[in-house]
Amino acid sequence: MTYREYFNAVLNANISDEMNEVSVEFLSKLDSRNEKRKTVVTKDKAEAASRRDMVLGFLKENEGSFTRDEIAVAIGITPNQVTGACTTLVNEGKVNKTEVKVDKSRKVAYALA
Repeated sequence: MTYREYFNAVLNANISDEMNEVSVEFLSKLDSRNEKRKTVVTKDKAEAASRRDMVLGFLKENEGSFTRDEIAVAIGITPNQVTGACTTLVNEGKVNKTEVKVDKSRKVAYALA
């Protein structure tokens, strides 16, 4: 059970006014903390944004579809980092994801949308 679930259960049980006040105060602090987390740019978020910019820049400069390994070698990041960046870019509609055949196997490729 999360803190939010616990304090909502306390409110729903309506045990006492004092417990309700404590619950409302705690839930308010949780909401405030969560809002702050949305606006704070952490080091990891900044690095992820930088990788997305690098991948997008590479795809803008080069025509065609590229596998994650090709992109990784070209811009100097790991294939897993390319996958993470491309997943976000696909969800944002900036990059298209397709399947290509490479050496008798199918691989995922990315191209500018």
